[in-house]
Amino acid sequence: MVPQLSTTARDSQPNNAIRFHYLANQVGKLCLLGLLAAYSALSVGQATDLGVRIEPLTAVDQQFMSEQRVRVEQLANRLGRNLSGQAMRDIDTLQRLLDDGLVPSTDTLTLQAMGVVFGDLLGSDLAMSWVVYRDNAGRSRALSHRDTDIYLFPMTMISRRHQNGSTRRLQSLYDETVADIRPLLPGGKWLP
Repeated sequence: MVPQLSTTARDSQPNNAIRFHYLANQVGKLCLLGLLAAYSALSVGQATDLGVRIEPLTAVDQQFMSEQRVRVEQLANRLGRNLSGQAMRDIDTLQRLLDDGLVPSTDTLTLQAMGVVFGDLLGSDLAMSWVVYRDNAGRSRALSHRDTDIYLFPMTMISRRHQNGSTRRLQSLYDETVADIRPLLPGGKWLP
C-alpha cells in the first residue's frame, strides 16, 4: 500500500476539476439542444406566421387609390376611352396605354396606378377586396378574399413586369391569375 502524501482539500481538486469539466460539458450539450429546439420552433413559427397583419385600408390609402384611378382615367381619356369596370374593355385600355408608350417604364407611380385599376377588375371577378398587408418586408396594399389566406398584390403586377422589359399581354396575365386563384377560393371549384 502506498502512503498518502497529504490529506488536505487541495489534493482533491483534480477530482473536482474532472467533475466540473464533465458537468460543464453536459450543461453545454443541454444548452445546445435547447438552442436547437428554440431555433426549430422559431423557424416553424416563421413559416406559418411571418408576422403578417391584415388591416383595413386607411382613409389615406383610399384617397391615394382614388387619385391613382383618376390618373389612369385621364390617360385613358387621351386614347378617347374611359374606364368602364368591364374587365375585357379596361384591360384592353391598359394594354393600349403601354403599347402606345403613354406610360414609360420609369414612371413607377403611373404603372402602379394601372395596377390599382387592374386589381379592381380582379377583385370584382374574384370577390376580393383591398386591404393593407403588413409583414417583415413592409406594408403593401393587397387584395384579400374574406378570411382566407389568399392575397394578390396587383399594384406591382404591371409595374414590375413592364420595368423588367416583359412584353406579356395584360389579358393573358389577368386570365392566368383568375384561373390560378379561383379554384383556391371557397366554392371556387364550381365557378366558371
